[in-house]
Amino acid sequence: MTSPIPRETAGELRHELRTPVNHIIGYAEMLREDADDDSPSAVQLDRIVSVARDVLVRINTALPPTGIAMYDDLTALLTALRGPQSMILAAAEAVRAASSDEQVVADAERIAQAARRLTAWPLPPSGRTNPRLAIPTPFPGETPSAPAPPPIPDGGPKGRILIVDDVEENRTVLGRRLAREGYSVDSVASGEEALERIAEGGFDLVLLDVLMPGLDGFAVLERIKADPATRAIPVIMISALDDMASVVRCIEHGAEDYLAKPFDPVLLRARIGVSLEKKRWHDREADYMRQVTHVIEAASAVEVGTYAPGSLASITSRDDELGRLARVFDSMAAGIRAREQRLREQLNELRTDVSIATSEFRSVESFTDDSDLFPPGKLLAGRYEIIRVIGRGGMGVVYRAHDRELKEVIAIKAILPDLLADDPIVAEQFRSEIRLARRISHRNVVRTHDLGESEGTAFVTMEYVEGITVRELLRTRGKLGVSSAIALIRQLADALAVAHAAGVIHRDVKPENALIDHEGVLKVMDFGIARLAEASTTRTQTGMTVGTLGYMAPEQLMGEEVDARADLYALGGVFYECLTGHAPFEAPSPMALMAKVLSSPPTPPIEGNPDVPPALSALVLQLLAKSPKERPASAVVLLELLAELG
Repeated sequence: MTSPIPRETAGELRHELRTPVNHIIGYAEMLREDADDDSPSAVQLDRIVSVARDVLVRINTALPPTGIAMYDDLTALLTALRGPQSMILAAAEAVRAASSDEQVVADAERIAQAARRLTAWPLPPSGRTNPRLAIPTPFPGETPSAPAPPPIPDGGPKGRILIVDDVEENRTVLGRRLAREGYSVDSVASGEEALERIAEGGFDLVLLDVLMPGLDGFAVLERIKADPATRAIPVIMISALDDMASVVRCIEHGAEDYLAKPFDPVLLRARIGVSLEKKRWHDREADYMRQVTHVIEAASAVEVGTYAPGSLASITSRDDELGRLARVFDSMAAGIRAREQRLREQLNELRTDVSIATSEFRSVESFTDDSDLFPPGKLLAGRYEIIRVIGRGGMGVVYRAHDRELKEVIAIKAILPDLLADDPIVAEQFRSEIRLARRISHRNVVRTHDLGESEGTAFVTMEYVEGITVRELLRTRGKLGVSSAIALIRQLADALAVAHAAGVIHRDVKPENALIDHEGVLKVMDFGIARLAEASTTRTQTGMTVGTLGYMAPEQLMGEEVDARADLYALGGVFYECLTGHAPFEAPSPMALMAKVLSSPPTPPIEGNPDVPPALSALVLQLLAKSPKERPASAVVLLELLAELG
């Protein structure tokens, strides 16, 4: 036969001839590893390996992976293999005869069986594309049995490996070698069975043959890598099929590596080790990301109030950055939960105080007198119907009104006409109030809606809050419990924090300017004398002051430039009064009161109310410090200090 062998047929023939060589080298190398260097068996085993590798060179020469193979060359090869076959058989017999170890004898016989198959293949006719169909069955008594793998070394298996190969001898020799290396080994004979076992989970690596009946290695590889549940399992292709096209195809479809049989044990060990290490890194990363997801879910649970302390126990036990983060988070979440519980208790106490005060406080249904700007029933801007007066202040009158357009109750604050007419600075200040107040949106700030004018009187519409002022609350209760006072001041500090963030200083924080509804929600109102912190043309800069004397910071009294810490001083005054029932400074005249504010230290709240904790008493005194530098730096800092106190 001088005709060329079809490329596919040549590749399959090369695969079938290399397979018994793989068995010969595999068993011989394992026996050599256990043999003493100076023993007769060692010499024979070295000879077997050397001759088998020479046979491998002859096969690759006659049936090259690239180029054209001729049937004459194949015939010459099969004839030439008889000499090496005889040498291998003789050496295997010598090893068998020299040993009484049953395993050595059995392996020597397996070497002999593989050597006999070197020249047992029938020459396929030209054009046959599957010579494996003509492979003879093993010789009688030669069906290999899979011996029990040696025990796993102490410390457990290095990894669990699945061998997929339709040839039992291939599975046996490879499985034994891997077991000797300390791996846990399973094996299957078909691609279909391999996919079933892989789906069950637990494998760290798959060693996959290429040529198998039914579902071949290419198809198995593609399915493993297409499934999100299995694509992370590394796959090493091991085959006697060594053409470049097969190698490239496997690598392109996700194989970690491709080893041609017979393989070097050292190379196999190295590539398995690298693949398993990559798998371990992937598993650690995947586990890390899963646990990061748990922490994120826990953060979301904290946000909606459903986090259960200790639910991150499996993560807090980790001895790494994530474990430390989880421990800190769990501790913080538990603290937040406890703090929220305290806040609820404080707010409930405040609600109780407000409820009692509301029932005791007898509001005046009508403040109407000859000085009222708008009588009941008057319609402003064709839209707002005056109902009644609900309060008076230094800059005007506050009415309850009905918005006919929106069909809801609102509050209207009218500025006294003589103030606007006689003092253009006040007029501009009032307009500034609206511009600034509209910038602030917070549940603890009375919402400002619009600015209008009626018959020469300016007015501003705002949210109507059904409730009582802190002044009215204190007037009926005398003083508040510590929890109620803290709940009130927290909300006042929240309101100031958002105002200060918008560049607005209230400048007149006092009990009269804070409303509390029946739910205990505080609303700060009257930004009528507030202005932007960076404003440069106001009456305070010409030596005049605005605000309420009993709650004004020393620097505000002196007409100096003020910042947000002036509001914190006034808040401290409100806090002091809530805890003790009286203002921090009292005097028979405005001048005497001013002198005390400027020079006298306040009596610690704990002396007027022994229920006040020492730390809380100290915080109130810090708020009332004469120098702004000695007060908390901001309302946000104050909130943090209150949180620490509980």
